[in-house]
Amino acid sequence: MTTRSFPSTAAALLTLLLAQGCGSDNSTGPGVDGTPALPNELVGTWHLSQAGEPVCDPDTGECVQSFARSETLELTGDGDFDHSLFFESHLPPCSLVVHHQSNGSAEASGTTLQLHITEGLTHVEDNCGDRGGDTNEAGNTETFTYQISDGAGGGPELMLTDKEGTDIGPYERQ
Repeated sequence: MTTRSFPSTAAALLTLLLAQGCGSDNSTGPGVDGTPALPNELVGTWHLSQAGEPVCDPDTGECVQSFARSETLELTGDGDFDHSLFFESHLPPCSLVVHHQSNGSAEASGTTLQLHITEGLTHVEDNCGDRGGDTNEAGNTETFTYQISDGAGGGPELMLTDKEGTDIGPYERQ
């Protein structure tokens, strides 16, 4: 599997959420067909924070973080989700900033999590590439496999894996 430091599209941004893992018979909320939408272990607010290594300009000696990322995924007992992401990378002379916000319905089956986006917008500012602008994410469905395990701090951690095999996480339960 590959791991990337940031996604190039909103779909990839959402991919940064969970990974392959364990399931449970304990579920909450009805799904579309009356079956439970989400296992209890997925319900809650999950947060991911990452910061890259400092990178220094050999000419000026100026150092900056290679990237910073903050992401929150809230999954509710009635099968709704709210996702927000902020990512920035400032490696002179380039700068990339991504803001993403989406919500909609969520459902899980086995170790598969699907996020059906009702409302979603990704805003990208990229001064060294052609990825800038706004993308309306409404109507998209993001699919991940997920895994929940015990984190280093003793609490649960959520890993997501997108359909390209990219691991996203770990997210910590808040």
